[in-house]
Amino acid sequence: MSPTDTPLGAQAGVSGRASNKPDDPAPRPNPSRQAKRTASDKPDDAAPRPNPSGQATAVVFDVQSFSLQDGPGIRSTIFLKGCPLRCLWCHNPESISPRPQLMTIPNLCTDCLRCLEACPTGAHSAQQGHHQIDFAKCQTRGQCVEACLDGALTIVGETYTPASLWQRIEPDLHYWQLEAAGQSGGITFSGGEPMLRAQFIAEFARLAPGPIHLAVETSGQAPWSAFEALDGLVDLWLFDYKATGPAEHRRLTGQDDRLIMANLDRLCASGAEVILRLPIIPGLNNTDQHFAGIAAVLRRYPRISRAELLGYHTLGEAKTDRLGLPKPAYRGPSATPEQKRSWLSQLRGLGASNVVLT
Repeated sequence: MSPTDTPLGAQAGVSGRASNKPDDPAPRPNPSRQAKRTASDKPDDAAPRPNPSGQATAVVFDVQSFSLQDGPGIRSTIFLKGCPLRCLWCHNPESISPRPQLMTIPNLCTDCLRCLEACPTGAHSAQQGHHQIDFAKCQTRGQCVEACLDGALTIVGETYTPASLWQRIEPDLHYWQLEAAGQSGGITFSGGEPMLRAQFIAEFARLAPGPIHLAVETSGQAPWSAFEALDGLVDLWLFDYKATGPAEHRRLTGQDDRLIMANLDRLCASGAEVILRLPIIPGLNNTDQHFAGIAAVLRRYPRISRAELLGYHTLGEAKTDRLGLPKPAYRGPSATPEQKRSWLSQLRGLGASNVVLT
């Protein structure tokens, strides 16, 4: 979602299969955390469907424990697949599709070609003795991953129910209770766009074994009904502000900003705690117009506690090749410390005193 999203290879922790059995022990619902549901919260056609037990499901592509950058304290950050935006600088191409995907790790491949025999769809082949993949033929059945002895293949994305996700992150519980910078931690949902799975997050929150700080990082590109479904459950919104104006937002992300700004307006009017996140990409949105727009948003919404300036980095560039996807439209250098300090100075010169570097 933002330039500080998961680094290359971080998804390895969820490349296996999560237990989805109905008799798995699960946390008991917490009656103090009840959220409103709306009839309009329907999954899109490409989204994971509810399983036969009636629980919502979501595809998780990474769980980062001991995270210090996605809300207060020490946190577990859960990255969900599926995103409605197509940012030119996307760092997490594995987050765009809502479904699991095959990813290669070429430097581990020894060309043993066991995957050719295991694959039922003919996605794997050999050219002059070297392993090749036709990703269009891949149905992510996983036989090739099981056959690979070198760990050169993995499935990015694992389907969870709220109960099975609690089982996955339960070992982190004691970390959330520790203080970092004087604050206790919690759980952050990121993506992709986690608001596409609002029902899943709501059901997950109701299973909390006690009061746990919950944050959601969002682009804002979701129906307001999704935000309503989480009313009373989310303690902090990390809200991206990527471009100023509908036309520029569409140019950089594939969607205009009308829905996003309407949701930000409603969130601020509701009294929600909001931190604005500012991905700045050299040569794309480090413009006087955008900086003036940031300052204007912070003046308009004084309830926004602060804005976090996130400089672009290049950690995700190799992921597209490993997923068989087109290269990102923008391939620039990482933002330098001098650039980030200059942007911060410019914003503060415009009156945006509550902007910080992360």
